Amino acid sequence: MTTQTNGANVTMSSCRETNTKQQFSWSGNALVASNPGMGATSHLTARVYTSGNRNTSAITGPTYSAAQFRPELLQEIASLAARVTSTDHFAGSAVITGTARPGARVEVGDEWVTAHATTGAFSLTVTDLAAGVNSLTVIQKIDNVQVGNSVPLTVTIVEGGTVVPVPQPGVELVRGETSSVPFVVQLNEARSSVSGTTTVKAPAGTTFSAGQTTVAGAWRPSTTGEWSPAANINLTGGVLSADRTEMTFDIGPSGSNHAAGQQWRYEFNIDTPMVAAGGASSLGYVYEGSSTGNPFRAVGSTPTTIEVNEQPTVASVVSVDPIAKTAVVSGTATPGATITIGDQEAVVQDDGNWSMTVEGLQVGSNQLVVQQSIAGEDYGDPVTLDAVVPALTTSLGANDVIVTSEADGWFTEGTEGTVTITTQTGTSPTGATVRPGESLSWTTTLPEGFEAGDLPATETVDGWTTEHVVATDSEGRQTVEVKVTNATTENREYAAAGDITFPVVSTGKPTSDGTITTVFTPPTSYTSSAPDASTVAKAPLPLTATVAQRNDIAQTVVVTGSGTPGQQVTIGDVTETIRPDGSYEITAPFTGTGDLEVTVSQEIGGTVHDEATVEFTSVEGGTLVGVQQTRVNLPRNTTSIIPIVVQNNEARDDATGTVTFTAPKDTIFQDGLTVLGERRSGTAGGWESDASLDLTGGVISENGTKITFQLPARAIPAEQQLRYLVEVFTSRTASAGNRQLDYTYEGTSSIGDFRATGSTIGRVASIDPSAIRE
Repeated sequence: MTTQTNGANVTMSSCRETNTKQQFSWSGNALVASNPGMGATSHLTARVYTSGNRNTSAITGPTYSAAQFRPELLQEIASLAARVTSTDHFAGSAVITGTARPGARVEVGDEWVTAHATTGAFSLTVTDLAAGVNSLTVIQKIDNVQVGNSVPLTVTIVEGGTVVPVPQPGVELVRGETSSVPFVVQLNEARSSVSGTTTVKAPAGTTFSAGQTTVAGAWRPSTTGEWSPAANINLTGGVLSADRTEMTFDIGPSGSNHAAGQQWRYEFNIDTPMVAAGGASSLGYVYEGSSTGNPFRAVGSTPTTIEVNEQPTVASVVSVDPIAKTAVVSGTATPGATITIGDQEAVVQDDGNWSMTVEGLQVGSNQLVVQQSIAGEDYGDPVTLDAVVPALTTSLGANDVIVTSEADGWFTEGTEGTVTITTQTGTSPTGATVRPGESLSWTTTLPEGFEAGDLPATETVDGWTTEHVVATDSEGRQTVEVKVTNATTENREYAAAGDITFPVVSTGKPTSDGTITTVFTPPTSYTSSAPDASTVAKAPLPLTATVAQRNDIAQTVVVTGSGTPGQQVTIGDVTETIRPDGSYEITAPFTGTGDLEVTVSQEIGGTVHDEATVEFTSVEGGTLVGVQQTRVNLPRNTTSIIPIVVQNNEARDDATGTVTFTAPKDTIFQDGLTVLGERRSGTAGGWESDASLDLTGGVISENGTKITFQLPARAIPAEQQLRYLVEVFTSRTASAGNRQLDYTYEGTSSIGDFRATGSTIGRVASIDPSAIRE
């Protein structure tokens, strides 16, 4: 056998042994041939020829037989070939292709692929590459063991890609003209068949000229030199947005090969309107696509400027027409700009002047906001003006009206009350000039079922005559007008008036709230800041009542319901105040059993307003009762189970309390006793265990003859029986005869207290007393 030092080829001389399975490996300069089937190992020594080959010959040791090489059992390891086919700088990945032994596993780091089973071809995408140079090693494995040669590769990842924007000098845009604005990209690696899309955005305040469906491309081989036209890189299929501020184009495919270092240029026609705002902006672009699987994306901009000659907004109120309620506003601003006040507009003249008549003003102060806009964009801070339309106003009026009653504001039949009108504001009050013989008045409309009480007589004090005039309006409601008249022959100033009050009374039982409204009539030519006010005469809320809980044990009934807040409800001698939210709860005693009723009365101001009667049924001893059980035998010196049963005859929630058991004579309860609980519906049928009924933690007293358990809260349906299995230990000296386990099952629930008592009989058999051993 001969093996070249580079490991590329293996040749073998012929030898033979009966076993056909042989394995070979180098150990120093010796090739070891192993025969797994026979346990024989042949060592083959090697000598080195000047040609650099190693020659091996078989030798036989004391315990080894000669091994025969079988060339047909060895396969040549194909040489691994690999190269970088494409690089994605944005994804940080590269595609490596090549050939390996067919079916071999080709690995680069943690990523791998299986070579084609026939051709050995493979393609592997390597990911998570860092920016910069990445050193990679490609290996192949057979049966998870590396074989043959490895191939070192390098992949250089350029952050941002290899098509990059090239900064351009700024372009000065001139208002009213069309300007050419370029952008330039540079190829930092060779590419072919470039294709993609380009999106371009116009500088602020400008638009793209129409008709640019194709934008010619130009190129040069490096960063300097002349530009040459190149139709194969033209931008085509241009689409202009509705507002002409954005365009999209197609790139290529360019077809030919493009060397690294090339620069490509595109120029766009930009229209700058006369009203374009001055300042700095830019032509923005996104140039993106791919070439033979190598994507690119260049995002950049070309700076632009527009001469700044905008003028600030100057505005003032020139005049106010109080009849038309208009104001003339004028000033100066940027020629061609738009001036807006509310929803009215004016265009600034070429000399910078503007004027506008603002309509729809209200009497008094009107805030006018003046805004200048250029090319649809607000320019500068708004100017705020105050256009005052003069008027005769007064704070005299119905600043407030309230009504009180002897029943805390509530009205029932015959309830008396007082209406109070606040005529003047407490903050910066203003009066009114009243001409001789003219009046100002406050007219109050009372709700149906109300009328005025005794009113003051007409009187004149200090030149002012005050009178109370009662009338009926078209809807049959009573009105009370308090009129103050200038009884002199001169103009008089009526300033700080006091409150106006007059009595009222309800003539029936109101069924709903009534509205009291006061309207102020000012002197001629005046308007009031408080022309009217209203309040509510409250009708009592209707009484409702329902039985919330019945306690057959204590013989009390709890009635809940709603009524008039702050008023009283009464059952017999028991009285409660209705809560602020209108609810109440009253507990009253009752006597007797069977079908019963109680009457609840609601009092408004001490007078009964309405009543409600509620009915209920009381059961003597309550509706949770004990059920007698059959007698239980109690063997001596033994633990026995004695059942007790209670029956619930009325559904109840939140039933909780205690159960106390008293042991039969000569028996005791043992420590740690757990009483198991069972339930069933009705009085017949099987019992169902229920762990939630189990009684634990009982307190034993009286030397183990009494035990008390807490009953956990639970809902108990109607007609449900509960059975408890109580264990007692009977003394071995117990006397013969009957005795009983007594129980008291009591507590509270959503429908009142419950208490069931009873007993279960136990019997101890007779025995010969001489048989009792101490």
